[in-house]
Amino acid sequence: MYRNILMCLLLLRKINASILYTAVVGGKVALPCDISSPAVNDSPALILWYKGESAQPIYTLDARKDRINQARQSVSPQLQNRAYFNMINRPAFLQLDPVRLGDAGEYRCRIDFHKARTINTVITLKIIVPPADPLVLNEEGKEVRGTIGPYNEGETVKLLCKSIGGKPRPSVTWWKEDVLLDDSYTFKPKDVVDNELTITKVKREDLMSVLTCKASNSNITVPGTVSVTLDLNLKPKTVKIQSLKRPLSANKEVELRCSSSGSRPAADITWWKGNEELQTTGLTVDKAGVRTGMLKFTPSITDDGKYLSCRAENSFIPSNAVEDGWRLEVYYNPQLSLELGARIKKDNVKEGDDVYFECHIRSNPWVTQVFWHFEGQSLTSNSSIGIIITNQTLVIQRIRREHRGRYSCSAQNVEGLGVSNEIFLKVKYAPQCSPIQKYTYGVAINEVVEILCQLDADPSDITFHWRLSNTTSKHSDAIQYTSNQAESVATYTPQKEEDFGNLFCWGANDIGIQKSPCIFSIVSAGPPNPLQNCFVLNQTENQITIECMEQHNTEITDEFSLEVYSVEDNRLQANLTSKFPRFQIRDLPEGTHFRLLVYAWNAKGKSDVVVISAHTHKPADKLTDNGNTEEVIVRPLLIALIGVVGVLVVVAVAIVILNKYRSRRERKAGQTRRSHPDKSQTPLWKDISDLSELDDKGPDIIPAQTLSRSNYGEFPFIMGEDDKRRKKSISLISPMETFYGSSSLLEGTSLSKEVCYDISSPIESVSVQPLVLLKKQEDTSYEGLASTVTTHCSEEVMSNESGPECSKTGFRRPLSDRDEEECGVTCETPLMESRQESAV
Repeated sequence: MYRNILMCLLLLRKINASILYTAVVGGKVALPCDISSPAVNDSPALILWYKGESAQPIYTLDARKDRINQARQSVSPQLQNRAYFNMINRPAFLQLDPVRLGDAGEYRCRIDFHKARTINTVITLKIIVPPADPLVLNEEGKEVRGTIGPYNEGETVKLLCKSIGGKPRPSVTWWKEDVLLDDSYTFKPKDVVDNELTITKVKREDLMSVLTCKASNSNITVPGTVSVTLDLNLKPKTVKIQSLKRPLSANKEVELRCSSSGSRPAADITWWKGNEELQTTGLTVDKAGVRTGMLKFTPSITDDGKYLSCRAENSFIPSNAVEDGWRLEVYYNPQLSLELGARIKKDNVKEGDDVYFECHIRSNPWVTQVFWHFEGQSLTSNSSIGIIITNQTLVIQRIRREHRGRYSCSAQNVEGLGVSNEIFLKVKYAPQCSPIQKYTYGVAINEVVEILCQLDADPSDITFHWRLSNTTSKHSDAIQYTSNQAESVATYTPQKEEDFGNLFCWGANDIGIQKSPCIFSIVSAGPPNPLQNCFVLNQTENQITIECMEQHNTEITDEFSLEVYSVEDNRLQANLTSKFPRFQIRDLPEGTHFRLLVYAWNAKGKSDVVVISAHTHKPADKLTDNGNTEEVIVRPLLIALIGVVGVLVVVAVAIVILNKYRSRRERKAGQTRRSHPDKSQTPLWKDISDLSELDDKGPDIIPAQTLSRSNYGEFPFIMGEDDKRRKKSISLISPMETFYGSSSLLEGTSLSKEVCYDISSPIESVSVQPLVLLKKQEDTSYEGLASTVTTHCSEEVMSNESGPECSKTGFRRPLSDRDEEECGVTCETPLMESRQESAV
C-alpha cells in the first residue's frame, strides 16, 4: 500500500497532478505525504496540511527548532481528536478517523526542508455515504422479513424493495440465491430507489427459496441487503388406496389405508361412500410428509355397488382435491326368509293335513346348497313318509303330531352359512303323557301325597280323569284332584298296605281322548337299603378312602354315615356324614387296624350297617411321591446276597492285581514259566441271566403282579391284586351304568338296553345277571284296566338266587328312555352275594 503511495507521489512530482482517494463515512482514511528530502543530510523543518482554498493549515508540524520526532503539532478544531500524522511509515500519512461527510475535498501537504526546496502533495478525498438497508414490502405495503407467506402454489407473488439515502444513489437489484432476477430499479424523490419483483404462478420449486434485495453505490462498500424466504402451500401430488381393491364381506370389519404425498402442509384425508363422508379413524404423517389415513369400515348388504373413495385435499388451496377409489362388491351370507304356503292357516293345522314351506333366498354370490331342518336336525327328501324337498320348497304330506315343532332352512355360499327364521308348526292333537315328570312316589301309611300329572296336547284345555288300581286289583274313580289346563294334581292318602298301587291319569280335548294313560306308582317308603359293594380305594400312613354303591328304593333323599373304630381298643376315631357313599378319613394313627361301620339313613330310618376292615401303613413300609404310593420291602436275604457279590468282586480284583505283579517279577528274573489258567478270571455266575433267575426264585423278592382275566360275553373284566389295579377295574363299570344297562361297555353287544345287571363283588369275580324290564305293548282301552297286566320293576329287594321280583299292575304304558332310567333306579340289583361279605 505504502509503495503505491510513494509511486503516486513520484508521479505527481513529474506531472504535478493530484491523487484521488475514496473514503466511507464512518470509516477511516490515510492521506499520504512523502517527507523524505531529496538532499543528503536534510530533514523537514515544517509540515503543513491545507484543505481546499483555505490559507489556514488544518494540521501543522513545526520542527524548525527541534528534531522532527520532537516537533510541535497543532490541529484545527474541525479535525480535533480525529487527525493524526504518522511519520514512522514511509511515506508518512495523515489519518482521519472517523471520516465525516464534510471531510470530502482537496487536501495539500506542504513540506519545507532545511536545505531543499519546498514540496507540495495534492490529494482529492471523495466521501461515499452507503445507503441504508433496503426494505421489502408486500402487496399491502407492509414490511416483511424472514419467511414470508405462505403463498398458494400457482399464485402470483409481488414484492417491492425500497432503498432510502446513500451518496451516490444506489442501484437496487433482486437475486435468487446467486441468480439475478431483476435489476430494473427506479429513482424516486427524497433519495428513494425502488425495485418491484413479480413472480407469476409460483411453482413447487420455489418453496423455501431465498429472495435477496441488494442496494449498492460503490465497490468499496458492502451492499445493503435484505432477504426473505418464500413459503408455499402445495397441492397434493398423489393419492392412493394401499389396500387391495377386492370384494368385501358384509358385516366384517376391514381396515383400509390411503396415502397422499406432495402436499404442504400434509393433506387432509377423507373417505367417502358415494356422497356420504365416512369417519376416518386415524391420521399419521411420516418424516417425508406422507399423510396416511385409515378407515375401519364394516360394509353392509346395501353397500353393494356403491363407490368408495379416498380424497386428499389441502384445506388452504381451494379446488385441489385428488381422489382414488373403486366400486364396492359386497359378499354376504345368504339371507333367508321362511314362510308357510299362502293357503295354509298356521293356527289350524291338524293331523292328516298337507303342509308346505317356501324358503326365499337373497345371496351374493349365489348359494351352492340349500338345507332344511326340523328341531335342529337335517331333513332329507323321503316320499315314503311324505317328506318331499324340491330346492327351495318343503312339502309334508299327511302330517302327524311328530311333525309338530320348529322348521327352518339354511343355504351356503363362499361367505358361509345363512339360516332362516324358525317357524313353529303347531299340529293339534289329542292329549298324551308328558315325558318329563315323576312317575314313582314313595309314601308312608296315612301320609298325604300329591301326584302331578302333566299332559301334552294342543289345544291345552284338557278334561282330566283319575283312577286307582291297588294291589288287590280293586279300582276306584273316587280320587280327589284339581286341574289347570294341561296339569292336574291328585291328592291321595294310603291307609293300609293294600292301598299301595298305581294311579292312572288321562285326559281329552277338542281333538279327541288320550289313547294311553299316565301310570303313577304309589310305593311304601321306608328306611334305605344297606349299602352295596363297599371297598377300600386307598390306604396310606394316616389316611383311608372307601366307596360304596347305594341302593335307591324310595323317593326320599338318603344320607350316609361312617364310624371308624380302632380294633385294638374299640375306640371311636372318626364319625363322618356325606351326601354320597364315599368317605376319606384323615389324620389316623399309623400302623393301626380299624373297623369301619357304613350305613345309609333318611327320614324313615337307617339301613343295616356294613362293616369294613382297613388299616394304615407303618412309616417304614411306605414311601410317598406326589400322592402315588408304592411299597418298598427290603428283605434280609437280598441284603446278604448283595454283600456276598460285593466281597467276591473285591477278591477278584485283588487276585488280578497280584497275578500281574508276579508276572512282572518273573520277566525280570529271565525265567520262563508255563502259563496256567487264572482261576480269578472264572466268572462268578454262569450267565447274567442267573441273576434274574435268582431274583425270580428268591422268596424275599417282590413277585410281579398277576392279573386274572375273566370274559363275560364279549367284554373282558381285568382284576388286579393291588389297590390301584382294583380301582381301575372297578371304574370300568359305574353304578349308574350297572343299574340302567346303558353303559358304554354294553354298547354294540347283543344284550338289550332293557336289561338290568347284577354285578357281584369286584375283588374275586364279576357276575352278570339279566333283569327283564318293561316291554312296550299295544295301546289298550280304559275298559280293560282290570284285566290288563304289565310288568314293572319292583322296589323290593329279592335274594340273589331268585333275582329281582317284579310286581304286577293293572295297566300297560309305553316307556321312554327316561322311564327306563327310572325303572333302573327302582330295580334293586345287589352287587354282592352277601351284604355282610363286603368287607375287604
